Amino acid sequence: MASRWSPKTPWAGALALTLATSCGGGDGTPSDDDGPRAPVTHAVTIDDGFFYPEDITIVSGDSVLWTWAVNDDHSVTSGTTPDPSEDPRLFDSGIRSSGNFGYRFAQMGSFTYFCREHWDMGMNGRVTVEQP
Repeated sequence: MASRWSPKTPWAGALALTLATSCGGGDGTPSDDDGPRAPVTHAVTIDDGFFYPEDITIVSGDSVLWTWAVNDDHSVTSGTTPDPSEDPRLFDSGIRSSGNFGYRFAQMGSFTYFCREHWDMGMNGRVTVEQP
């Protein structure tokens, strides 16, 4: 039986911190000269049948970096249905079993996404993009 990743997993916090810092993540505070806020990269883990966190709120200009935590086929595909004619794609990682996929969100709004391999099993998430 495959174990599900949870925040209680001992290595989970270290992995999230490593991903955030190695991918240009920052604390989002203004620079010393009170200039504009630097973009932030937010980490989402892809595991057996779910995205963690499932819902994330960011500001426009930030990015999300999805990382495969298991060697299983998954995708990160914008929309709600596998039929792109019904639901045009904003982003799509393609089906893969490892690695990372990132996307920078320039527009505000609520963006749903799913795994093309497991969409009928409820493997989906949402990125809410707010004004900086």
